[in-house]
Formats: sequence, structure tokens, C-alpha cells
Amino acid sequence: MFGLVGMVPDYSMIIVGSNMGISRMTKEHLGITLALKIPFFIVLTKIDMCPENIYKETMDTLMNILKSGNVNRKPIVVKTEEDIEVTAKGLGTDKICPIFRVSSVTNEGVPELTKFMSLLKSRNKTNK
Repeated sequence: MFGLVGMVPDYSMIIVGSNMGISRMTKEHLGITLALKIPFFIVLTKIDMCPENIYKETMDTLMNILKSGNVNRKPIVVKTEEDIEVTAKGLGTDKICPIFRVSSVTNEGVPELTKFMSLLKSRNKTNK
């Protein structure tokens, strides 16, 4: 908690294991991020090893949570260069939530996530 409050973070990256689903801890991290009004994005990991039915269930649950009244974000699964630019510019609006699908084994989605993170601007007025 001190890391989030004491360091004035610009963004929050919430990691979700596609094979594990949405855990209680994931929901807690999302709740803290929302309470502190920190723009966030989701990284869905281990997409290379996740069975299709579990992946679909995880994505459905994630989409439902993001669209719910408490969160109220439009989920955008980032796939193209245009998606990267649009989501990087719009992340601070609190209207969208980019979702990146990544695999550390096959490197799928890692270049897109890296480019997205490089485009994010500091929200801290003293660091601009």
C-alpha cells in the first residue's frame, strides 16, 4: 500500500494469469487502483499455455468487471499499432482500459506492451 500511496505512481499495470483467472488479489489491486484514481491497464499473461476454455472464461470475467458500474471502463484488447497509440493517449481519461495478451515464452504481445509503455507520459507535474 505504501508503494502506491507514497511514491505517487503514474499508472498501474494489473497482471492477470490467463490460466488462473481473476483472483481475489486481482480484485483487491483493482479496487485500490480505482480508490486512488490511478489510470490502469491489464496484462494477461501465459496465453501460450492456457486452455482455450479457461482463457475465454478469464476474458469474459475480466470484461464483465471492467464494464461494471464500479469500474466503468471500455475494455480494448490491444492488437494493432493504431490500438497502441489510441490507448496510450486515452489512458488518462478514465474511460478505457487497454488489455495486453502476452507470452514470455513465445514473446507474443511483448513488443506491443513495451511500445505502449514507452508512449505513456508522466502524470506527475514535477516530472514533466
